[in-house]
Amino acid sequence: MKRYGALIALVLALGFGTLAVVLANRWLSSRNPAVKTAAGNTLPATAVVVAAKDLPVGTKLDAQALAVTDWPRASVPKGAFNDPKQVESRVNVNRLVAGEPILSTELAPPDSAAGMVALIDKGKRAMAVRVDEVTGVGGFVLPETRVDVINVENLRHGRQKAKTILQDVRVLAIAQKTYVENGKAKVVKTVTLEVTPKQAETLALGSHEGSISLVLRNSLDKKAPVVAKRIVRRHRRRVYRPRPKPFDVEVIRRSKRESITFKTADSDDRI
Repeated sequence: MKRYGALIALVLALGFGTLAVVLANRWLSSRNPAVKTAAGNTLPATAVVVAAKDLPVGTKLDAQALAVTDWPRASVPKGAFNDPKQVESRVNVNRLVAGEPILSTELAPPDSAAGMVALIDKGKRAMAVRVDEVTGVGGFVLPETRVDVINVENLRHGRQKAKTILQDVRVLAIAQKTYVENGKAKVVKTVTLEVTPKQAETLALGSHEGSISLVLRNSLDKKAPVVAKRIVRRHRRRVYRPRPKPFDVEVIRRSKRESITFKTADSDDRI
């Protein structure tokens, strides 16, 4: 009997030892998560907050919009978060794709309102202008592109004046959209620009005095803008000149008098 008791004790000891090892491994794994690479290697990981679904610009983040996933510790993006509570109630200023890490650079300052207001930089304003297919560069003026603004003013006597009134202005939205899939051209009736208060006054005055056209810039063109010269198109004023009247000449031949009427090519036929 003693022989079986020792055997039972040994089996129980081995069983409890194995269970302790398994539980310890699980605890260590929870404290030090790991991810497997495509090559099958295991890398140390850490928790990172990601988007739980596709999020348009200006979304106020909540628990349903956020998720936590294991991310390779050596490649965690700068500005990432590890706790959803750190970003709840914040507003994203860039479009986010499901599974993409939430970064501090993609969030508006705390307590910012949702929607387009979160996109406006401090000290700037959002102002909409009317455009069409021509003045809107064929629909290629899209959110986050840069434009110059030209004002064409109608003067007296049929004259017109063209002048660049704003340069290197950021486009916030077209119509009511702050993002366009794959950068496809889209013809709209309004474009919203980000301007300073002074630029807003200039733009409002230019829109009132004449028509507005947008000029698309290369986003990599960071050179100092060159002030464009004023272009004035003059129309020749038509001056009314009366047509010459015909005139009579009296001709005396011997004792006979004769009156002859002379006309020019553009004379008035009336006598």
